[in-house]
Amino acid sequence: MRPGAFRPPRNKKSGGSSAFHATDVTASPIVGRFHEGLSRPISGAAGVNGSDAAGTTGSAGSAGAGAAGTAGDAGTIGRAGTAGGAGSGGSAGTAGTGAAGAAGGAGPGGTPGTAGAGAAGTAGGAGRGGNTGTAGVGAAGAAGGAGRGGSTGTAGTGAAGTLGGAGRGGATGTAGTGGAGGGSSCGVLPVNPNATPQARNLLCYLYSQYGNHVLSGQQETSWVSNPDVDTNYIFTNTGKYPVVRGGDYLYPSGTTTRAQAWWNAGGIPMLCYHMGAPPNADSYDNSMLSATGGIDAVLTPGSASYTSFIQKLDYAAGELQKLQAANVAVLWRPLHESGGTWFWWSKETGAQYVRLWNFMYDYFTNTKKLNNLVWLHPYDGTPLAAFYPGKALVDVGGADTYATNTPFTSMFNSTRTIVGNAIPIALHENGQMPDPAAMFSTSTRAPWVLFNTWATYEMPATSPGNTVAYLQSVYANPYVVTRDEVPSLK
Repeated sequence: MRPGAFRPPRNKKSGGSSAFHATDVTASPIVGRFHEGLSRPISGAAGVNGSDAAGTTGSAGSAGAGAAGTAGDAGTIGRAGTAGGAGSGGSAGTAGTGAAGAAGGAGPGGTPGTAGAGAAGTAGGAGRGGNTGTAGVGAAGAAGGAGRGGSTGTAGTGAAGTLGGAGRGGATGTAGTGGAGGGSSCGVLPVNPNATPQARNLLCYLYSQYGNHVLSGQQETSWVSNPDVDTNYIFTNTGKYPVVRGGDYLYPSGTTTRAQAWWNAGGIPMLCYHMGAPPNADSYDNSMLSATGGIDAVLTPGSASYTSFIQKLDYAAGELQKLQAANVAVLWRPLHESGGTWFWWSKETGAQYVRLWNFMYDYFTNTKKLNNLVWLHPYDGTPLAAFYPGKALVDVGGADTYATNTPFTSMFNSTRTIVGNAIPIALHENGQMPDPAAMFSTSTRAPWVLFNTWATYEMPATSPGNTVAYLQSVYANPYVVTRDEVPSLK
């Protein structure tokens, strides 16, 4: 939380600009738009479904291109439903075309007839050719299985999907080339090897958007009677909800319940914790004190500060465990605004801050068995390398500012210099919303993976630059993702 309009004032820094290198992952993201049913430009879309030409004895085919992806299967005469499984071909006639289903499964080709062409499903199974015909060409799905060739026909060509499995050649044809990725991830490993499927999906989705789109976000006003006031304001003025909803465990009443409801509605919860300096009680003012005995005492078993710190971690872990039990993934941004000198966890050296981060990660992951977290490391507006815990314990980088020189290119580049080119970088708090067009402009490129406007700053009364007209232009921009456009991460 920014000390400012509602809290003691403090300056935050940002500014400058620099070019964005063409070799960065943000210029060439791992995958394209991880989307369902969008009219906006999407890269990594499904390939064309092949059809299986009928043959009397179907000669052995050549090698399939076999890249990973959902293979469209030979269809029946009918169309696939929501689960979209293809049926078998006609006994003597031409098989029908199988339409795409949400999770279209594979169907074998017709015995002597021509196999139908199966369209790609979101998680469609392998496409197979007819028993005596030519194998169908598999189209890409978001999490497609392997494309396989027919029994005696030509191997199917599996187009790459976001989470595509390996393609394989036909039974009697030449083996196809292995596809990329596979399993439940996009090839990016979370820092927690036991991460839940939902956490893996969330991380992959962030990677898919990084460099080509930005997720909209809004911090809730947790300390008022109606914490929905911010997201409702945005919806009233734009007809859209943000993807990310920020919450704070400084305010225990309803924070977990609202985070779960937001996830169930298709959004992404992002949580922080303005923890009071141990052994003091939790309050915003107490978060700006120094811990009794310093961080050394906080990490020394037997001290009053250590006992208090563990109690606070247990409280937050208990709330996050409720979300894990409900299969909710969380963007977790603890010990935020690192490098600043206002919160107790960042008042000492970078090495001491990193000790705290490492302790929390180990306690949450190994002691509390929290596997539903995507760990976001949150710098302040002047990122310092000494405060970075390292890629082994960070899934997503981040920085924040309440400046107005959007899109904060200099701060983005400073963060990227520390965390590297491959990791997504979030604008985890902001006052004025970044200009989407400037974010993706060659001269001012700063492709934050998300922004998170602080509570009430979406309103011009708090942040004059966020006029209603500007808010509407941001949420209507084709680079900006809103909650209704997020695919299921469950």
